[in-house]
Amino acid sequence: MEARHQARRLVWLYGLVLLLYAALAGWWVYFFEYQADWIVAHVRSAGGSLTDEQVDVLRAVTERTARMFLMESGFLFLLLAGSAVFVLRALRREQTLLRQQRNFLAAITHELRSPVASARLYLESLQLGRVEPEKQARYLQHAGEDLQRLTDPIDELLEGRRLLERGLAVHPEPLDLAQYVRPGVERLVALHAAAGASIALDAPAPVSALADPVAVDRILDNLVSNGIKHGGSPARVEVGVRAHGRWAELTVRDHGPGLKGEDAERLFEPFVRGGDESVRSRPGVGLGLFIVRELARLHGGDVQAEDGLPGGGARFTVRLPLQGTAHP
Repeated sequence: MEARHQARRLVWLYGLVLLLYAALAGWWVYFFEYQADWIVAHVRSAGGSLTDEQVDVLRAVTERTARMFLMESGFLFLLLAGSAVFVLRALRREQTLLRQQRNFLAAITHELRSPVASARLYLESLQLGRVEPEKQARYLQHAGEDLQRLTDPIDELLEGRRLLERGLAVHPEPLDLAQYVRPGVERLVALHAAAGASIALDAPAPVSALADPVAVDRILDNLVSNGIKHGGSPARVEVGVRAHGRWAELTVRDHGPGLKGEDAERLFEPFVRGGDESVRSRPGVGLGLFIVRELARLHGGDVQAEDGLPGGGARFTVRLPLQGTAHP
């Protein structure tokens, strides 16, 4: 909040400087415009005399001076106004980075603290002998699940760091994308069944893509996970595979509230999550969609987000090269 007030003060200060400069430039233009008349009036009041030719020459000189000053001051004003635009953009970018950092810290704190606290509670109960023998195996299982919850965001952070620093390598190979994603969808159905989520696959025909199987798994996992988080309660997610032009398209649609005016491009930036972190309960650190975009680009493809669909929700479409197309 303090940073926002400081940025606002800087904007007002810069605007005041521009206003003062415009007022000063206006005064000088006015001065040069009537300088000849003032000179003539002063000469005549002192008892001197000027011919009409001398007055015309004097006015021509002052008019040239006024035009020159007007052009120079106008150019300087444009430079100041242009710099104001850059300053505003820099301030907006700084605000975005500060909000992004704040959201990331809040998200990672929640993602790490919750499973640690839960696993610690289970293990302390076992250590102190407070658990009946028939429940010990279940407590150990829950502790293991909490540790896995702790591992997932750490792996996501490490992968995001590798992408940001030096990128990842993909190894595309001929792949029937429609057939390949079926086991992955079945695995995700079983994984999210307890939460009541519904995941459907629409892949009626073979789609011969040129893709890295590991990358496809990660793309599918991240997009479905994103759909589950934002798909309402209970979540309903639809996965589709089709060939379109020279691309193999993998689509994941949810039936939640949609993007709610979020910038579709910013959603794919690292550590960006929609909404306000202070009231968010959904898991994640804001790297899933960023990883999806980078993996798609490594294949020579891309990813797009669509909103305003009939029935609500959002749809994410990943385009990968079809087999036989050139890989950049």
